[in-house]
Amino acid sequence: MSKTNTGPREGLTWAKISRSLALLFQPSRLTTYLAFNRFEEIPLSKLLQDGMQGILIDADGTMGPHHTREFNTSILEHVQKMLQKGLKVAIYTNAFEDRFQSFEKLGVKIVSDVPPKPDREGFEIAMKEFLQLQDPSKICMVGDNYITDGGAIDAGMHFIYIQPVKGNEPFVHALTRYLAYLCARIYGKIP
Repeated sequence: MSKTNTGPREGLTWAKISRSLALLFQPSRLTTYLAFNRFEEIPLSKLLQDGMQGILIDADGTMGPHHTREFNTSILEHVQKMLQKGLKVAIYTNAFEDRFQSFEKLGVKIVSDVPPKPDREGFEIAMKEFLQLQDPSKICMVGDNYITDGGAIDAGMHFIYIQPVKGNEPFVHALTRYLAYLCARIYGKIP
């Protein structure tokens, strides 16, 4: 059963604080597999060629504005193409989980009742229970935030960075996300 409130998942957690601080001193935790302006630009042939089997997708800032309940047709079509190519797909968000019915109709799992990103345990549960995969090196996390979504790197997964979709989000969230992005640029970790 999906949660309908954000609870402590969107707020400040120790995992977010410790990862934020570590990014300044451990640039390997910013290593980006691929980077694009829009979610729909992710080349499925490249993922398959590199042996990827599963995709975890952030929602807010990645597939639409913060807390959106409506997604562009092009987003749904790209997710459908992922599924048609045999990739296992799940949405992993720290925000509202009750707004993805159009994705669920396609067969996409919605990760729920797990520790919030960037907690390593949350990524491991998402991989094993929602994607039903065991090898993190065969999984990509698609997201707009090096602090939360980039936690997949710490779990041994590949991180695909998407330029954030602007929307109604808290200033502190936008600022910390941007500062983490700057660290990745300064350290040359974005292809």
